[in-house]
Amino acid sequence: MKSLQIGLVALGLLATTMASAQDQKEDRHNGEKKFEKLDANTDGKISKDEFVTGIEAAQAKRKEKHENRKPMDADKKFSKLDANADGKIDQAEFDQAREKKAEKAAEHREKNGKKHFEKMDGDSDGIITKEEFTAHKEDMEAKRKEKAENRKPMDLDKKFSKLDENEDGFIDKTEFENAKQRKQEKRENKNGKAVK
Repeated sequence: MKSLQIGLVALGLLATTMASAQDQKEDRHNGEKKFEKLDANTDGKISKDEFVTGIEAAQAKRKEKHENRKPMDADKKFSKLDANADGKIDQAEFDQAREKKAEKAAEHREKNGKKHFEKMDGDSDGIITKEEFTAHKEDMEAKRKEKAENRKPMDLDKKFSKLDENEDGFIDKTEFENAKQRKQEKRENKNGKAVK
């Protein structure tokens, strides 16, 4: 029986390791595709002109989709990516910047997730009641309306039920973290594993 348990644990670790390796391979592939897209003359380096042209095209595309993002200062961003200041961004510099960005994004999500949970947990008892959840979400909806953000109204009962995995009438920190993880995985799948 013990050897069966050990075998199952080993099999689980192997599967996790293989999935992680596959994710890394896909991330690297997506990074290479983005690099190639910016490297218009295919010389293996992104010049400042190529970078600015690529950024302007991406910003125009976002504008068409009505995505309200703060415009990027392409010159400043290029200087940041060009770590050795040779006037070109090579694949290694590009990959290093993507890794840093992914690490910062993960830290930001974790920090904001904790703040978000604490904000919803009005009485700071470590769980979010349906009343706390509803009050928080209604407040957020009101703020969005003030900003004229057109979003489809949320079915609060359905959303709460989805988050309350064990159906005990509360959302605890584990359930909240699980929901964040599912949302992140959905975002990664939508973006072709671009976000890590």
